[in-house]
Amino acid sequence: MWKSVLLALIAGLLFVLSWPINGFSLLVFFAFIPLLLIERQFSEAEFGKKGLKIFGLSLFAFLIFNMLTYSWLSHAHPETDATSSELQQAWFAYLFAVIVNSLLMSLAFLFFHKIRLKFGNFLGYAFLPMIWICLEKLHLNWDFAWPWLNLGNAFASFHKWVQWYSVTGALGGTLWVILVNEFLFLGINSFLEHQKAWGKKMLILGIFTILLPIGGSYIMYDNYVEKSEQSVEVVLLQPKLDPYREKYQLSGEQILMDLLNLAQKGITDSTQFVIAPETAFPGLDNVVLNDVESDYYIQRIKEFVRYHPQVNFISGMDAVKFFNQEEMPNPTAIEMRNGGWLNHYNAVAQLNTKDSVQIYFKSKLVVGVELFPYMSVLKPLLGDAMLDFGGSVNSLTTQKERSVFSNTLNNGKVAPLVCYESIFGEFVSEFVKNGANFISVSTNDSWWGNTQGHKQFLEYAKLRAIENRRDVVRAANSGISAFINQRGDVVQSLPYDEKGFLRGEVHLNSELTPYTKSGDVVGRIALLVAGVMTAFYFMSLIMKKKD
Repeated sequence: MWKSVLLALIAGLLFVLSWPINGFSLLVFFAFIPLLLIERQFSEAEFGKKGLKIFGLSLFAFLIFNMLTYSWLSHAHPETDATSSELQQAWFAYLFAVIVNSLLMSLAFLFFHKIRLKFGNFLGYAFLPMIWICLEKLHLNWDFAWPWLNLGNAFASFHKWVQWYSVTGALGGTLWVILVNEFLFLGINSFLEHQKAWGKKMLILGIFTILLPIGGSYIMYDNYVEKSEQSVEVVLLQPKLDPYREKYQLSGEQILMDLLNLAQKGITDSTQFVIAPETAFPGLDNVVLNDVESDYYIQRIKEFVRYHPQVNFISGMDAVKFFNQEEMPNPTAIEMRNGGWLNHYNAVAQLNTKDSVQIYFKSKLVVGVELFPYMSVLKPLLGDAMLDFGGSVNSLTTQKERSVFSNTLNNGKVAPLVCYESIFGEFVSEFVKNGANFISVSTNDSWWGNTQGHKQFLEYAKLRAIENRRDVVRAANSGISAFINQRGDVVQSLPYDEKGFLRGEVHLNSELTPYTKSGDVVGRIALLVAGVMTAFYFMSLIMKKKD
C-alpha cells in the first residue's frame, strides 16, 4: 500500500513541477502514469473496495496538485495588518477551490476506472481524455467555474510548443497530455508484464506524440508573420492602487485624477488608445449608468480627452444602475431601503471626443466574491451564511452578448476583457468573432500580493493571443502590465508593484483562426463521446439488474 501512496505522491508532484511559472511543462506528460499504474494494479488485485482505494489515492495526488499550484489564493488579504476575518475569507476561498476541484478530478478518474473495467482497455483508455475534457468544459461554463488547472494551460510558459492552439484551443493541449501519458504508461506496463516488443512500440509512439506537435509548433512559430492591417499606439496604465485599504481611503475624485495624471505622462501625439485596469475608479463611489454621459467621473474623463482628441480612453470602473419600480427588474437586482432597486456592475467603458460612451459588463464572474452561484437554488438554503466567509449574497450583473468597442477615430476594435475572463478560451474567441482586432485585458491582480498568481495570469493571456492570433494588451493595477504579440511573446512588460505606464504598438488583425471560427470543437466531441459511453454504461447496469 505504501508503494501506491508513494506513486500518488509522485503523480501530484509531477503535476505541480510541470506548471507555470517555475515548472517544466514536459513533466506533465508523465504525471498521470503513476495513477494509471495504481489503477491497473488495483484492478487486478484480489482485495475488495478497489474503486474506493483508487479514488482515495487519486484524491491524494490531486490535493497535492491543487494545494501547491495555486497556494497563492490563500494570500488574498492585505499584506500587513490583515484582520482575522480577512485571513479567514482568504483561506476559505483557497480550501474550497482545492477540495472541490480535487474531488471532481478524482471522480473523473474513478469513472474512467469503472468504464475500463466494464468495456475493456481500448474503450477505457479512450474514455479518460474524453471525461477529463468534459470536466474542463464544465469548469469553463458552470457557476463554480475554475479552469485554472485545465491541462492545456500547462504550456503557457512554453508557448512555442503549442502554436497549434490556433486550431484546437487549449483543450487540444489537454487531449495531447493525456494521450501521451497513456501511450507511455502502456509501454511501461508492457515491460512490467514482460511484453517487451509491444512495450517498445508504445514508448516510441509516446515519444513521437510528444515530439511531432512540438516540432510542428516550432515550424508554425518561425514561419508566422504578424498580421497587421494597421498599427495603433497604445498606452497601458499601472496605477498601483492598494485594493484593500488605499482604494477606499481616497476620494473617487482623487483616484481618478491620479489615474489621469499618469495617463498624461504616457500620451504622445500618436497615442490612439489609453487603457486602465479593472475598477480603476472611483473607489467607494460608483459611476451611475442611468445618465452615464452626465456622470461626474465620465465628465472628468471627457474633459481629459478633449486635450487629446485622437485618444480612446478605456478603463475599468465600478458602476450602478437604479430602477424606480416596485417589482424586481432582474434576478441580480438589490432592493434599496428607501424603495426601488439597483444593479452593481464590474464595467469597462470607452470614451473619446466623437462617440457615445460604450460600456461592457464583466460576464465571467468570480464565484463567492462577484457571483452567488445558482442563486435561485442555493440562496434559500444558505441564506446569509456566505457572508460569514467573506462571500456575497448577491451577484454582479452581466450581459449576454460579447460587445466589441469600435470608434470613429481609427480602425481599432477592442475586445474589452476584464481580469478573470482572460482564462476562458472560447469565451474570448466570441469577442474576436464579433469583430475585435485586438484584445485588451483590464485587470487587478493585486489581491494576492507578490505571489505566483499574477504571473500565471500573464502567462495564460499568451494562450489567448495564439488561439485568436491577436495582439493582447494587459493593463494591471499593480502589474504585470504587458504587450503580447500574435505568437504569444511578451514584447514589453512593467514589473509587479511598480507604478508607471507602458507605451507600445499594437497590430490590428481581422483574420479569423480555425479556433476562433469553430470554438472548442475538441470539447464538443468529448462531450458526445463521453455522453454516449456513459449512457451505455448505465444502460448496461440497468439491464444487469433486470436480469
